[in-house]
Amino acid sequence: MATQSELQEQLKKAKKELREAREEVKESKIREQLYLERLDNWAEKNQYLNSKISNMTMDDVAKMQRAKAEYTEKYLKDKEIAETFDKQIEVKLDTAGITDGDTSRENQQAR
Repeated sequence: MATQSELQEQLKKAKKELREAREEVKESKIREQLYLERLDNWAEKNQYLNSKISNMTMDDVAKMQRAKAEYTEKYLKDKEIAETFDKQIEVKLDTAGITDGDTSRENQQAR
């Protein structure tokens, strides 16, 4: 038979486990609430977009296609400019040390 001190230790351990389990349940409920809110937001947004797409006129479609083409053209120009700028940064010409067309530092130091 267990002694009184052993029973008290078991009781403390069981209370601690119960407290931890309650905290986990509370955290799970909070997480579930967050997921439900995100799901509701997604459903509302999805419904709005579906109704917007289904109620489009041909003029709206043409405007969207024109806007997409303009965006693509602008994006490509910006990308080309950025690439050109990056190449210019990479190329660092040090023309101050060139003498008589010799660009090798070893040959310049030997003179």
